[in-house]
Amino acid sequence: MNGPSCTSPTLISSILKNITRVASPDYVPSIDDILHARIQTMGVTEHIFDVNIHGKSVTWHLFDVGGARGQRHSWVPYFDDANAIIFVAPVSAFDQYLEEDPRTNRIDDSLQLFMQRCSNALLKNVRLVLFLNRTDLLKAKLDTGLKVRKYITSFSDRSNDYETVVQYFRAHFLQVHRRNNENRQVLYTHFTSVVDTKATQRIIGNVRDSIFRGYLQSAALV
Repeated sequence: MNGPSCTSPTLISSILKNITRVASPDYVPSIDDILHARIQTMGVTEHIFDVNIHGKSVTWHLFDVGGARGQRHSWVPYFDDANAIIFVAPVSAFDQYLEEDPRTNRIDDSLQLFMQRCSNALLKNVRLVLFLNRTDLLKAKLDTGLKVRKYITSFSDRSNDYETVVQYFRAHFLQVHRRNNENRQVLYTHFTSVVDTKATQRIIGNVRDSIFRGYLQSAALV
């Protein structure tokens, strides 16, 4: 790995334009602004909502857990009776490093954490869904000419186009899953971008259905 990245002139110009727009006295946030807003998850937040699945109303409990290293110890109690874990890995973060450990690349940290999840015997029966997230930002970075191999040395001389990069990262997560998955559970993998609402809605629908099918099978109802 090499040192942290420098922000490109194109990105700086875009940021300055957005700052000017947001600072305007008559500024009203657009849907796009709301989708791009980011609030750091601190601790564990529970969301309860009813979901209609094939005519049946099911109450879901969703626990959103903070991903910083100092918060990970608080996760364990919430995994005891979980039906599924959605693991979100930001593939756009290949040029970023942890605030708490500037020597650790964020992609490497995600892979290490994913390996811990896959090898945890207590979670062997929990369905696992992998979201390779922020594909929109990944595309934007690659379009500016940012080279993945500068930060991920194992990427070597592969083509720096979007499809090659996302499949490279996907292959690494799949490899970790295969090596640490004694029960041979299926890994559901999706490329996601929260700003693409239609695609995200479709993916969440597929995840919902797969989790519900798994629940019915475990209850011997199908």
